[in-house]
Amino acid sequence: MPEQDQPAAARSRAAVVSAAPAAAATAARAEADRLLATGYSVLFLTPAFGKRKPDPSRGGVHVVEVRVGTSFDSASGAIGKLGRKAVLTTRNARGKALGNPAATWSAADVAAEIGPYLDAFAPDVVVACDKTAEKAVAKLGRAAAAPGRDQQAAAAKSPQTSLLIGSNNNAGMGHAWAVAVREHAGIAARNLQKKSYAFAYGSDIKAEDKDWVDPLWGLGRVADTLDTVTHVLSESGLAVLGRLNGGQLADDLPELRRAGIRTALLFHGSDIRSPDRHTELYKFSPFRAPVSEEDQKLTEVLRGKTAEMAKWVEEFDGPVFVSTPDLIDDVPRATWLPVVVDLEQWTEGTRTPLEREVPVVVHAPSRPFMKGSDLIEPTLRDLESRGLIEYRRLEHIPQAELVGVVQDADIVLDHFVIGNYGVMTCQAMAAGRVSIANIDQRVRDRVPAEIPTIQADPDSLAEVIEGVLADRDKARAVAATGRAFVREYHDGRKSAAALEPWLRG
Repeated sequence: MPEQDQPAAARSRAAVVSAAPAAAATAARAEADRLLATGYSVLFLTPAFGKRKPDPSRGGVHVVEVRVGTSFDSASGAIGKLGRKAVLTTRNARGKALGNPAATWSAADVAAEIGPYLDAFAPDVVVACDKTAEKAVAKLGRAAAAPGRDQQAAAAKSPQTSLLIGSNNNAGMGHAWAVAVREHAGIAARNLQKKSYAFAYGSDIKAEDKDWVDPLWGLGRVADTLDTVTHVLSESGLAVLGRLNGGQLADDLPELRRAGIRTALLFHGSDIRSPDRHTELYKFSPFRAPVSEEDQKLTEVLRGKTAEMAKWVEEFDGPVFVSTPDLIDDVPRATWLPVVVDLEQWTEGTRTPLEREVPVVVHAPSRPFMKGSDLIEPTLRDLESRGLIEYRRLEHIPQAELVGVVQDADIVLDHFVIGNYGVMTCQAMAAGRVSIANIDQRVRDRVPAEIPTIQADPDSLAEVIEGVLADRDKARAVAATGRAFVREYHDGRKSAAALEPWLRG
């Protein structure tokens, strides 16, 4: 359903509690579906035979099966298994099923297990579907409503405009964009980081792998999102509610849109870049003839994933943003959302570039295959063997250390096969270094100013570096304009401006 056709925002939450799964499952689920139809976001809590687990949202209802303890838990073998199953498959009138009151669970047992889920979800309404459930809810100090009754909806929640970006935070950009929106648009914004990185990036909300699959964490995200968020910017089509609905934005969309939350997509690169299209458009595309078996497999994986994502993007009716101009090849309707460089962190180096007789050349490939490292390194090793440069390849170093190394470099090399320019190129320019990269003309044409990065491809790199060494003043003059370019396009102002029409629309 298009966003503009959505009904009025429904941000209220209801929990349906059943303590007798077999006897009340059908009726309890019908009650959950009824509340969903009236506009509630619904949590359905029911006992489970095995371990507590989340169940991806069934038709919009969050089903969480909780493992309530019984006296059979300590019994070994088939006796414990059959006894526990008997408790679960009979009416929960204490002792009637087994003639042993201690064998079945009590309201206190149920309350102890469901309490954390109700706290995380913070429902406006709690419906108890049987007597034990009613008593359990009462023990938690909550009022329990009977099923089938019209529920008084909570007061309408109309939060101020607030953006949530998640859940990748690639290169710390999710957090950087959130900061930019706060500082330059005056709009509340936070980012969510699911992915673990070797080195810490700033992030407003962090989720470890165990959090992402934990229903308690997911229910807390639902409550916070429905109470405070008006706009969601999904990186790479990822969910922002954990695995509660399935793990992808497509899974979260029904719940977000029922609440009137506007959604947009954001892509960083390999999440949408078609290897086949890239091969057609870019001479040095790494996907044309990957050498290693690992890179061949990666190309095939990306071919499948990006094709699937492209189909979904065609059906998606919200805005789409891309972090680098080359990605407009893959999503022509996308808006460029420039990457952001912290100019307070990335200050100019104290050493004038190219003042050393033998300049230091730095290359920091986060993904060598995507940077063309194997194509350019023979050239760099040859130049180094001839005493013309000192080559440093940087890998797996913390951001704070990277800043110092780049500031001390003379020349910084970044992309040579993808055809775009990214975070490292911007950081090198901010530090006043001589930046060399292969930025395709189609990308340069999409940027409204000259990019002060010296052009070279894998075939011409040796000649270009030798030319830089022969005319150092010319190269220094280009480098001297880099920081002003970054300030104009990558200090966060242009990024906030790109998002602001959507956020204020």
